[in-house]
Amino acid sequence: MRNFTAFILATSVALASATAVYAQENPLPKASDPLVKYGEDVEGWTVYANKTRGDCLIVRTFGPGAVQMGVAADQSVGYLGVFTKLDIGIQNGAKEIFVAIDHHLYHGVVTTTAGKLKGGYSGGYILTDDPGFKRDVAKRYTMTVFPQTQGAFIVDLKGTYKAMAAGRKCLSEQRPG
Repeated sequence: MRNFTAFILATSVALASATAVYAQENPLPKASDPLVKYGEDVEGWTVYANKTRGDCLIVRTFGPGAVQMGVAADQSVGYLGVFTKLDIGIQNGAKEIFVAIDHHLYHGVVTTTAGKLKGGYSGGYILTDDPGFKRDVAKRYTMTVFPQTQGAFIVDLKGTYKAMAAGRKCLSEQRPG
């Protein structure tokens, strides 16, 4: 537990610059943004073009949960949204959110939403400019969301590398010129 706490503190410092970027321009999609499916699904992931923001995101649903990933239009910061219909014990408001990818723990401080999202989902986003995070999501096989909590669940990361490539292609086509 002591190592877990120390790692959380170290990760908090690493994400500080991403939080500063977030404060300048929120890269997260809004519920009102029109999303248009881009191409065919890629190994269980669906790529969407966000016509309001001029960016793209990839989405995968599984059982009671869903994952969203994308980057700001200028690619300065990426985000990972994790959501579930299960009662994971989170309340609305600012809260820490954690994911573990093959024993690497990542953390963000986000505004979480419990039970008010479309379809009764609860969850939140991690914002990061850490290249290690992007590499782990693309190349590893499983992600544990909310590790060491009552609501922990596992996401199969199969196909993320190919889906991220399709997302980059989508993003390049959203920009004029």
